[in-house]
Amino acid sequence: MFEEDRLYFVTNRTVQGRLLLTPSPRVNALVGGVLGRALARYAVELFAFVFASNHFHFIARAAPGLLSDFVGYVEANIAREIGRQIGWRGPFWERRFSAEPILDDDALVDRVRYLLSHGAKEGLVAGAEDWPGLTCIPELVHGITRVFPWYNRTQQWWARARGEPSDDASFVQAYRVELAPLPCWATLSVQDRHKAAQQLVTTANEMAAEAREGRPVLGADAVCAQDPFSMPRVVKRSPRPLCHVSTRQALVAFRRAYRHFVAAYREASATFRAGGRDVEFPEGAFRPRLPFGWPQPAAAVT
Repeated sequence: MFEEDRLYFVTNRTVQGRLLLTPSPRVNALVGGVLGRALARYAVELFAFVFASNHFHFIARAAPGLLSDFVGYVEANIAREIGRQIGWRGPFWERRFSAEPILDDDALVDRVRYLLSHGAKEGLVAGAEDWPGLTCIPELVHGITRVFPWYNRTQQWWARARGEPSDDASFVQAYRVELAPLPCWATLSVQDRHKAAQQLVTTANEMAAEAREGRPVLGADAVCAQDPFSMPRVVKRSPRPLCHVSTRQALVAFRRAYRHFVAAYREASATFRAGGRDVEFPEGAFRPRLPFGWPQPAAAVT
């Protein structure tokens, strides 16, 4: 059930939880370049992001169908670029990404705080600002717009096939990673947005320090020295939530709406599979694609 104006909390993990995204200046630049290129290609609003050693989170909003295209592009190109960088072949991501709707402003701020706490809450670094991987703290807290390199591998491949120079430097393009202001902070001045984001980082650091109970952290240097092919002793596995919401009443209402949506979709699907090609699917659904050459419905949901 995809709602056009809704913000979504997007998550995915590397295969087997391996540390394939272990931070380094090179890995951060490659991931940032892919993210910037994807933002230039797709009309997606990106509000926050973080890349840990074996997973990522970001908050985004897009028109129907575009979010999946955007995430697919990011994941596919990260897999190719980082796989080439570290010498990894085979599947890179463990599963399909998850995208849960964020239903209210309090839940949105909580998700941003959770996202910004990465590195600190796991006891890897003392503060979220110390995380050596790619994070949106420079954009949210300091108002910095960063530019990253993206490599046009298609043009590079054709140049190599023609016997022309094909070094990376000849095929690099620069892309900016710009964040959209959080809707709940849209009325604030730029300076007040940065202060609000800094307060979230401070709160996240305080919560992480309290949870550590004086235990030492691993440290940024040790994080960067980890073997990308290694796996953590324990990989957190839990069902993804249906949504992110701050009140019980809103959660109950969303569950009720989702149940009605599922019932309507199943009814439409049964009619569609029985040959009713012009059946209308509920709003927020995606009509199954018909094979090329088959008669298409007059008003397909796209």
